[in-house]
Amino acid sequence: MARKENMPEPLRVLIAEDDTVIAMDLREALESLGHRVIGEASTGVEALRLARELKPDLLLLDIKMPELDGIEAATRILAEYPLAIIMLTAYTDEVLIQRAEKAGALAYLVKPIQEEALKPAIRVAMARFRELQALRTEVSNLKEALEARKLIERAKGILMEKLGISEAEAMKRLQEQSRNHRKKLVEIAKAILMAQDLLA
Repeated sequence: MARKENMPEPLRVLIAEDDTVIAMDLREALESLGHRVIGEASTGVEALRLARELKPDLLLLDIKMPELDGIEAATRILAEYPLAIIMLTAYTDEVLIQRAEKAGALAYLVKPIQEEALKPAIRVAMARFRELQALRTEVSNLKEALEARKLIERAKGILMEKLGISEAEAMKRLQEQSRNHRKKLVEIAKAILMAQDLLA
């Protein structure tokens, strides 16, 4: 089958739907779009277990599920493992939509689901998921950079105090050590701080 336009990689999809006919239709629609269904769950508890085991790229999750409703299942799954979730429902209740969004759903489809509606919903959900992942990485990198900067500033302060040198000279010495030992500046700073703690 030819790969669909704007779908460069087939997704590994988990379907969580207690209506077997709807689940079968979803499987057919997903496969015709070039994706691979790696599992099917008929209860919220099963969806939780399969998501943990199979680690899909995308979860199509019915809101009204036996044992554990889809919104609660989504909340628990996303607490453990990041993935894109599209909520499915027979209801157009605004409160449900808000709860689904709060739980982390990236798109929302009302049954009966047509293949024409599924394709753009998947595209939107995956685009939003990638944006969120990029944002999480950016935030993590910013935190690391800020922490590194604090350590380097403290190390500079120690060198300035112990050696009676200027801030510029302290920075120059840190950079020289970094080059000579082929280590990151923050690693040199950590070593200085550790030595300071030992000598304190």
